[in-house]
Amino acid sequence: MQQITFITNLANNTLEHAKLLLQSLRTNLDSDEHQILIFIDSDNEGTLDYLLSIKDTFKDLGIIKNNLNVPVGYARNKTILTEYAKHDIISYLQSDMVVGPHYDTDILKHVKRGRILSSTRVEPPLHGESPVTVTRNFGLHPDEFNFNDWNSFSMSIKKDELVDFFFAPITYYKEDWLRLGGYDTVFRRAREDSDFVQRCLHADIELVQTFSANVYHFTCVSSRGKSWFDKSNDQAQQRAAIQSQADSIELRRFIRKWGAFNHGEHKLYKLDIDLVAVNYRNLQSIYNVEPFFTRVWLGKEEHKLELVSAYVSQHGPANYLLNFSDEQWDTYKHLYRLEDYNSIFHVGNPDSYSVKVTMDFGRIENTNEFLKNIQNLYYMLKDCEQGQYELDGIFIDVNDIRILPTPVRAENPDFDYSLLTVY
Repeated sequence: MQQITFITNLANNTLEHAKLLLQSLRTNLDSDEHQILIFIDSDNEGTLDYLLSIKDTFKDLGIIKNNLNVPVGYARNKTILTEYAKHDIISYLQSDMVVGPHYDTDILKHVKRGRILSSTRVEPPLHGESPVTVTRNFGLHPDEFNFNDWNSFSMSIKKDELVDFFFAPITYYKEDWLRLGGYDTVFRRAREDSDFVQRCLHADIELVQTFSANVYHFTCVSSRGKSWFDKSNDQAQQRAAIQSQADSIELRRFIRKWGAFNHGEHKLYKLDIDLVAVNYRNLQSIYNVEPFFTRVWLGKEEHKLELVSAYVSQHGPANYLLNFSDEQWDTYKHLYRLEDYNSIFHVGNPDSYSVKVTMDFGRIENTNEFLKNIQNLYYMLKDCEQGQYELDGIFIDVNDIRILPTPVRAENPDFDYSLLTVY
């Protein structure tokens, strides 16, 4: 059998889930020669000591420990794991997953170069039904999980069927991941996968899901916490609310990069468009539309400074969820790709432009229709000829239509590998 490196990343409060994942890898893989490689990003449960105590029970269990006093983050540590993997084929599993029987055999049937292969997730009924997942409750916590029942069910739902889709768990060739630069570290709490999907589409890498390999997924433990679904748990609900704020911020970053949002339905392109904002009543009006443009021209320097300051502070929700203090963020933010808001916000009018959109906010009556038009700018303008147009308070001056360069590779800052210990 071709050997695989199975990778996972662990954070605070994930040890019990990780124990179950490791049990499934020991029990349900057809070969015990695969490498298992674990990144400990943060640890409040003695995770390192536990893994060292069981290291000899696996033929090849590797551990990478982050020595920073803050987490590196999953957008970075998946690439670190891939770089340290000894085998060409990498299979990523979230810490709250349990693999089904013959998982290695099943993914090897379908993985190939130029393809990112997703497996099928079986999940408890916490989300709506989906054609690409299976709903079945084997527990919300590891201590409720029945291994024998899971294995029987896993075998009963295997299908020799492929569809076009992407979500974790994923299996891929190391060279493909590194060619794309892994995940973009500008996304700290969400949308890093959707961004990766777009870059795969533009790089002609297939996104395929198999129904023959499956995992049980406790769902959202790493991002929302172990009890995110418990409405009576005030602490969990507070964390979930802050994660929702972070989701909104990450969605805006995605649109700022790609011009619109989808999760792989088709390729996205962003046009080079300058927005000149006039008669805006407040800066919230600018906030609502800004991500769809390349540059935004404001009336006053104080407005620019206020917006730049507000955007810089948007790392607050992610820092809270990742336990970064303000001082720690100032110290370590150079490890992440940061947006340059001073290159987005300007004062006055552009001297030259490809497309200039002047928005007279004082003339906008139907806000919903207005926002709908903004969200469809690419489709409205991509075939426009040179000229001037007007639409519901939007004045459009087209010199030429220019698509911004497609960011196929994630250009992340360099990382200092001396910050890690490998066991």
